[in-house]
Amino acid sequence: MKKIYKVSILWGTDGFGKWLAQYILSEFREHVVVTITGRNRDKWEKVAWELGASFTDDNISAVRNADVIIYSTPISLTQKIIEETLASIKSGAVVSDVTSIKKFPSTAMQKRDDIIVIPTHPMFWPYISSIAGQVFVLTSEKKIKETQEYKFLHTFLKNQKAKVIESTPEYHDRMMAVVQWLTHLNMFVVGETMKRLGFNIADSMDFISPIYKLMVSSVGRYLGQNPWLYADIQMHNDEVLWVHEKFLDTANNFHSSVKNKDYEKFCSDIVSAREFLGQENCQEGQEYTDKVIYMMGAQIDILKNNIWKSIQLKNIYTSEIVTGVLEKYQWWEIFLSWGNIYNIDWYEVIELKN
Repeated sequence: MKKIYKVSILWGTDGFGKWLAQYILSEFREHVVVTITGRNRDKWEKVAWELGASFTDDNISAVRNADVIIYSTPISLTQKIIEETLASIKSGAVVSDVTSIKKFPSTAMQKRDDIIVIPTHPMFWPYISSIAGQVFVLTSEKKIKETQEYKFLHTFLKNQKAKVIESTPEYHDRMMAVVQWLTHLNMFVVGETMKRLGFNIADSMDFISPIYKLMVSSVGRYLGQNPWLYADIQMHNDEVLWVHEKFLDTANNFHSSVKNKDYEKFCSDIVSAREFLGQENCQEGQEYTDKVIYMMGAQIDILKNNIWKSIQLKNIYTSEIVTGVLEKYQWWEIFLSWGNIYNIDWYEVIELKN
């Protein structure tokens, strides 16, 4: 008789927790029973029914007999929930979290030495259909890496073509302070600066360049997400503040050079940063952005050359296929016959029909 594993995902009703429950069930449905928890009964009953999972609003009940426990909880609540449930976890269970900070969750879970602790950081948004090419950071202790459970997870991720990074919680958090949090800070500062300037984004599109559109799109992508998640990320990692201080000091440095019209210092600082980044990385950045710009332009060229012809579009989020005669296009919209209008950034031309 095959073994059925009990998997409990704490806060599995939204975001990554919901995606994780769906993914585990799609890959291991015959071998697992998944239980999700949440605070909103109407929501978790609906999600559980959609996924074919069990549900409860009692985290302690959810972990008590589980073989695998995954904390998909808000960062600000993770330590509290780990501390509340840790004593109820059975010996030998696999215990993990998927938060983007690793030091304090790892320390909290490792207070039990009779469980298998595998802290993880899946570095992608929960809107993907495959984990191929996606980054998973694993920060288990050396002794855990020798367990069959860790080896199973590592091998599974590799077989799914994911990129697996093994790290320590401390090194992970130092890297994230730059890789994630410096990026977030930059995007938020640009967006807030535009607001304070009273800048007209819509009018600026008349002066658009591909790089500017990429920048504005990136700012919009970050500003459009849950601000409480970003607040948690910024405020619960003790590696962040020194990055902020360097960012502010560097911004003031460039501001001073411009204010004083110090061309030599301004250019010298750029050259110094370029040398630090390295010629190979600069070239790679040029080529990567060239490719993105080329793809944006290629889409426009196809539309430009096929006015009043039948085309097919594919929604990049839902894979929906639409067909119609192309009447016209603008920067943001594709107009097909019978008054159908589609956002140009949501669709790609997949087939032309002459």
